[in-house]
Order: sequence, then structure tokens, then C-alpha cells
Amino acid sequence: MAPTITHKAGIAGASQATGPTLVIDTFRAFSTAAYLFDAGVDRLILADGLDEARRVAEGLDGALLVGEDDGIQPADFNLGNSPAQVLERTDLAGATIVMRTSAGTRSVIAADSSGASPILATSLVVATATAAAVRSEPQVTIVAAGLNGVEPADEDDATAALLEALLSGASHDHPAMVDALRSGTGGRRLLDTPSIDDTDLELCLAVDAFDFAMRAGLEGGFLVLDKD
Repeated sequence: MAPTITHKAGIAGASQATGPTLVIDTFRAFSTAAYLFDAGVDRLILADGLDEARRVAEGLDGALLVGEDDGIQPADFNLGNSPAQVLERTDLAGATIVMRTSAGTRSVIAADSSGASPILATSLVVATATAAAVRSEPQVTIVAAGLNGVEPADEDDATAALLEALLSGASHDHPAMVDALRSGTGGRRLLDTPSIDDTDLELCLAVDAFDFAMRAGLEGGFLVLDKD
């Protein structure tokens, strides 16, 4: 039997999540995270604020700061919130990452604070593996993190619809969805922002590029993402 699905939106919605919860940030946090894991990253710590991320990284020898604030990479961060930047690096195997983004990381932290469990961070690139990880659950909450965690984003809403189809066994036209997102509001936003690498769009639209899910959990006092 397919799980009963509840949809929530943004950081506020994540703070109301209960039970098994999927937090979506397709453009770009949880696409970037998946590419980081594929590059061999060993540990990915989630942070709520920029100063928190800096403080955590300072306390961990060799940790790299990854992320953005309002879409822009802070000058002292090693990498932006960008799959393309991840692919340019050859030194990520075994690395510890401290990641902070405006919507994705903050939404997972909000869901954790609400007591939701398990929590999986997701995007199009890990959609099927994520759905498989919770398919046996009786209830699932799907949170579309949205733009800055406060505004709807078509890419996150489309990913939510795909996850629901995967969980329910309904048919879904993946190519049509990708075409719509490529020319949609989110796609245009990525392509029209000078600080964002143009190739990020196609990397984020690569449905099921990876066969793992990403589960959040407390580890050593930090909220950490692990490959599931």
C-alpha cells in the first residue's frame, strides 16, 4: 500500500513536519550535496547560519565551507552551492564539508527540530532512490523548501510531484517535467544570475543521476547528511 502523503512548503512547513520526511531543494542544495557524495566526500555537516558554518568548520581540521547566502557564495567559502564547482575539484575524496544554504540546509534543520524522522534530503538527481527509502512507511511528509525557504519554487514543486508519483506508483512524464523546468521560472533564474554557472541547470535536471538517498541524523553533536 502506498503511503499517505502530506505536503509542506518552506522552512515554516519543515518546522511542522512529523514522521518520515523528504526535504527537497533541487536548485541547488541537495543536487550539490549529491554531487559532493559522488565525488567521495566523507562527511557533510549541515549548518543553519553563515557564522555557525564558519565556527563549525574552524573547529574541524581541514573542513571545507560550501554554500551560499541569497544565492551568492560568501567570499570565504571554499565552494558555492554549485554542482559545476564540485565537478571542477579533484580533492574532495575523504573531505569533511560544512554546508549552509538559504533554503535546503535550514529546512532540514527545521524538520529535525520538529522531531521528524527519518529525514531525507532530496532533489531530482536522487529522486527514485529517495522514494525507495521510504516506500514502506505508512505516512510521508514532503517539504518543498522553495526559494530562500519562503517562496514557492517550480523545481521543488515538480520534484514533490515526481516523488509522490514514485511513492504511489502513478505514471509520470519525466522528460516533459525536465523540459518545463528548463524553461520555467527556476531555470531562468539560474541562467540569468551572473554568479551561477550555466551548467548547474542541466546538472540539477539530471533525474536519477545517482542511486543513493541522503539521510540526515545527529552525529557527534552535528546534524549530518550521509549516503543511505
